[in-house]
Amino acid sequence: MTIEVLGQPFTFKSDSDASESRAVADYVADTVKRVKSQCAQNTPTPDKRAILILTALNITSEYFELKKKHQQLLHDIDTRSVNLLNALEARTQSKDAEPV
Repeated sequence: MTIEVLGQPFTFKSDSDASESRAVADYVADTVKRVKSQCAQNTPTPDKRAILILTALNITSEYFELKKKHQQLLHDIDTRSVNLLNALEARTQSKDAEPV
């Protein structure tokens, strides 16, 4: 698969299916365009390396935020599962203790 970033074609291979690889490539290209546009507001001809570094930092920041949210979700699921299991066990034990 080939992606064009800042006028430069980059060819890469992926173990993912073609549509997923295309989505990743498009995301990178779109992020580069967004960063380039932001940089152009401050500098008429922004440095390509700076654009790419800022793009990498932006994508990494998004990744870390999603990773943090994912960890919080896993923690919440774990806590709710334990609470549910405890409630079910308490309910089962109270029914077992009832006289017949």
